Amino acid sequence: MKRPKYPYRIAIIMLLLTAVPIGATQLGWHLYGKQVGFDYGMIAGTFAVILAGYLMYEKGWRNEDEDED
Repeated sequence: MKRPKYPYRIAIIMLLLTAVPIGATQLGWHLYGKQVGFDYGMIAGTFAVILAGYLMYEKGWRNEDEDED
């Protein structure tokens, strides 16, 4: 599978690192209460950081200079 262009990769990583933890926190808070929502946000944030690190370092998404169109 071909990698997205560099600006799209950065946007995907930013969305992953912000929307996932915030969304999990809000959903958990609404459904189960304040403490459970906070816990859900922390767990989702941990997985989001792991996935972003994998994409950036193992898949090479942080390298801009390899893009040749």
